[in-house]
Amino acid sequence: MRVEEWNICSEFDDILDDVRGEKVASDKIWVSRSSGEPLYDLEFDVRLDSRGNVGFHNANTSDKISFQRVRPHLYELTGPDATAGHLASFQSPKKRFQLPSDIGAVDLTSIDITNVFDPEIRLVCGDTNGGIYVLRKNTGTNYSGPLQEVIKLPEAHASHITKTQFFPNGHGFLSSSIDMRLKIWDASTGTELRTFIGHTRSVNDFAMVDRGRNFVSASSDGSLKLWECSTSACVFTLNSNDGINCISLANYQGNPATTSYNALDHSNEYNTEGKAVFAGHDSGIITFHDIYNRKKILDILPASKSACVTLTSQHIAGDDHYLFAGYSDGTIVSWDTRNVSKPVETLQVNDNDSISRLFLAHNTLNVSSGVQFAFNVPVLDGKFNFNKLTHLIRPYDEVTDFCVDESHQNVWCVGKNGMLLKY
Repeated sequence: MRVEEWNICSEFDDILDDVRGEKVASDKIWVSRSSGEPLYDLEFDVRLDSRGNVGFHNANTSDKISFQRVRPHLYELTGPDATAGHLASFQSPKKRFQLPSDIGAVDLTSIDITNVFDPEIRLVCGDTNGGIYVLRKNTGTNYSGPLQEVIKLPEAHASHITKTQFFPNGHGFLSSSIDMRLKIWDASTGTELRTFIGHTRSVNDFAMVDRGRNFVSASSDGSLKLWECSTSACVFTLNSNDGINCISLANYQGNPATTSYNALDHSNEYNTEGKAVFAGHDSGIITFHDIYNRKKILDILPASKSACVTLTSQHIAGDDHYLFAGYSDGTIVSWDTRNVSKPVETLQVNDNDSISRLFLAHNTLNVSSGVQFAFNVPVLDGKFNFNKLTHLIRPYDEVTDFCVDESHQNVWCVGKNGMLLKY
């Protein structure tokens, strides 16, 4: 399956607001398809109908292609008949946020969210310069104010932030960077509490184990490290000669016949038993490691020689058999981890750029790839519901990370030039 490149004017929401608020009598939007056959370059007049609702009218009446709102924030482009019926779906953001003025339009690289301060949500974001920002927003009734700054750490790391994540209690967060370090911070004061040193190249990803007393980090130096938070101690290291770009935590029961519980010291480990981690490598291989027994269990061989750059899976016990991997050649592959002899399905996204990020939430895979692609697609048993694929309306900038607000069922994303959107 191949995802076609659809684009829609990034000022879409502003145009609708102007027409709806009668600031202008009418305006225009454009929609185009830049790949596949046939190519489209469509223009629609936007104006209020007799009932005061925003309507879309094809400027070229001869092609009979329509654009319409099917429910709040969801729009559909359809052809004139069953053969060319549904062409594409588009989702507009529920809210576009501007960063506080003293932060500016920085290139954001990571985002995470916590609801422990409900009705206030808090976000932690990193940028390409090593800066980290904690922001808050009250989600109470009738509150629609801007994001407020809690912490601004413009030099939290020496360079590009690769990941930020709150601890489950929301009072601290962990960050990683290409500066080879990981750090724990107080989420209210911005105080640096711990620094983890040991990797010799960029730290590209990490995964917290259970409540976060341990976490696993992954690096371009080819190593996985398990750390203990209270002492900053490295519990163990698993080395390879193959750089690691991404990891995904998993449940693993193991084979009792191969366990070696008595030979290892687990005194600095907390709830690591039954936990494992997938690691995506520069070679394209995905390795699977039993954390408790500190051993590699299997390799998932790639279909091509492109690097595995992003991984995601469902973190629900009993429903975590499917792993989604994004590669530098612009493809997404789904794997059934019970049988990795062949992929479940492959989705070709971008011929010219790498997959940037995959994020699975509520059986929907959120995808970004370069500036060209940002979309979501429902998944079931490792298969893509291609007919329900929905393109995200956004500025024409790369989406670099996603997260989910579990309390309010919203997906947030960040990207270049200060992009911060809620869908």
